Order: sequence, then C-alpha cells, then structure tokens
Amino acid sequence: MSNPPVICFITNSAGDWGGASRVLFTNLRLMDRQRLTPLLLLPRPGPIEDELGRLGIRYHIWGPLTEPGSPLAYLRGLVRAWRLFRREHVTAIHLNGTFFWRPAELLAARLLRIPFIAHYHVINAKPGPFMKHCEAAICVSRYTAEQSLPAVLPKPVIYNSISLARFDSGHKLRDQRGIGADEVVVAFLGQIREIKGVADFIAMARKIPHPNARFLIAGECRDPQKFPGSYSEQDLAKLAQGDVRIRYIGYVKDVEDVYHTADIVVVPSRWQEPLGLINLEAGACRKPVVATRVGGIPEVVEDGVNGYLVEPGDVDALAARVAGLITDPALRIRMGEAGRSRVERDFTTRPVREFETLLLDHARR
Repeated sequence: MSNPPVICFITNSAGDWGGASRVLFTNLRLMDRQRLTPLLLLPRPGPIEDELGRLGIRYHIWGPLTEPGSPLAYLRGLVRAWRLFRREHVTAIHLNGTFFWRPAELLAARLLRIPFIAHYHVINAKPGPFMKHCEAAICVSRYTAEQSLPAVLPKPVIYNSISLARFDSGHKLRDQRGIGADEVVVAFLGQIREIKGVADFIAMARKIPHPNARFLIAGECRDPQKFPGSYSEQDLAKLAQGDVRIRYIGYVKDVEDVYHTADIVVVPSRWQEPLGLINLEAGACRKPVVATRVGGIPEVVEDGVNGYLVEPGDVDALAARVAGLITDPALRIRMGEAGRSRVERDFTTRPVREFETLLLDHARR
C-alpha cells in the first residue's frame, strides 16, 4: 500500500491568533491521515507546536513567505522551498488565506508543477498577482465566494468545521464569576472592536430592564490608539454607564467555558462577516443566537429556528429578541437543540471530508 500524498499547509499564524488559524488547526485535528499526510509550515514558534507534536503532524518553523525585495534573498528562498518540496514529495500546497503576493515559495511550486490552493476566510477584493496561478480558492461561505475575485477562479464553498469534543468539554464559570443559577446570562464573545458591534451589545443590555439578566463580554481589549476601531476597558465602562449587570471578563482562552456559562449568545456585527465562527460555536454548545443579518451569517442562523436575525445597528430589535429569549427558557432550549443539530449535520466532519477530497483532487499524481 502506497503512502498517502503529502499536502503542505502554509499559514501565517502559529496558533497565537485569528479565526482562520482556528479553522485550519481544527481541520488538521479531524483529518483522515490515511487519506493524506499533512506537512505544516509555520511563520514562527507558537502555542500550536505542542499539539502538533501530540498529533504527530510534522512541521517546520519556516518564517514569513519570501516576497520580492533583495534578489539574492529571493533566490535563496526559491532554492530553499524547491529543496523542501522535492525532499518531502509534496503533491499539493494549501495557503490558509490570501497573505501572499509573489512569494518565492509558490514560484518553486510552479517550477515543480505542484498545484496550490488558497483559502478565502474573508472576501478577497484585491487578489495578488500569484492568485491567478491558484487551482482554486476555497471559500467559507456562499457570500464570500460571490463577493471575491478573481471572477474566473473556481471558488468551491466549504464551510468551517467545529470540533464537538472541544465544545462538549466546557465548564460553567457561574460560581467563579458569582452568577446565580436563576440568572440568565447573555454573552458577547470575540474581538472588542467597533465592527463587531460591542457598543450595540452594551446599548441593547441597557434597554433590557430584567433584573436577573447578566451580560458578559469576553475578548481582548486593545489600545484604540494603536488599533483603531478597538475599545479599551475604560471605553466599555463608559458605555455601560454604571450598569453592574454588564461585565467585561477579559480574554478567556478556553472559550467553550463562556458558551457553557451563557444562556444566549449575541453576535451584533456591523461588518459583513464571511461566516462567523461564534455562531457555529454557540450552536455546538446548544445556545440560541441573536445575530445581525450580514455576510454569511444567514447561512448558519435560520431566523426563528436556531436563533434570530436582525438588521445591523438595530438595537431595539436586538433588545426585543434577547428579552423574549430571557423570559422563555423553553424557547431557548428548543433553539439551542436546533443549533446543535445543524452543527452536527453541516459543520463537523462533513466540511473536513470535503476539504480533503478537494485537496486530493488537485494533488499532483
């Protein structure tokens, strides 16, 4: 029996940030190693290394891709990649994003006639010069595929996958956070940025007078002077205006614990989310979602079935839907179960098998 084809995965994260890297590493965890052999190129050392070691996935600390600059450095990058791809018998390359322009690594792949495939986790409206050499661009939603360029490039839609084992292992933080069993927790998770609608979440909370409601905000605050559009803890406190029911709990590494603590998850994005991992993760944890009707979110949240959809910026509609769920625990359970069923059907192993099949279909034989 021949060895499975070697697929080289190139990423610009070492597990230290980004939804795109979470998707890639979930795919690698769930991948059928009898179908293909993954080889990972990391941009730098990072927290994913320990897990890769446990999984037996080989990787190299490669550094950033070699873009045009110094002719000598570019030539060295070309030769280095050419040697690696030949030595490892690479049959296809997967680029986890559109973070490349004219890298020497892809030139080496073209010289060796190794096909490469990009992965659009966000809309690509300005494709780089080497994008025209891709065999295809995997898109995380129909919305992303319809909005991205180049127009002639094949854009198969493969939804993100969720590891149910991870989200089933979560623990409630209620005792730790001083939250009573009779209190209803409404959670916001993700980047603490204007485009994510965190200000709308706080405004919504202040419109809901329910005394037993608690509103948790989980995510990393960053200095808005360095990261425009971000909020500091002080900014959140000003927006809350002393409402003690609204609490910022900071960055939580084990995000599944926040979902298990929550009764309702709110995704009030103001930008066109390509898909929205929060919606999938909430469904995996049987939590109803109230989200904005933007981007690819309607491909996950079916209004009135596993959650509700409202227009972006409509704080009154957001508050009305959340208030209705706060007072109706049976509806929360029904929607949460519908969300779990949807995730089990469409967002677990099915996307991984589709991902593997696409890579193998394009692999050099």
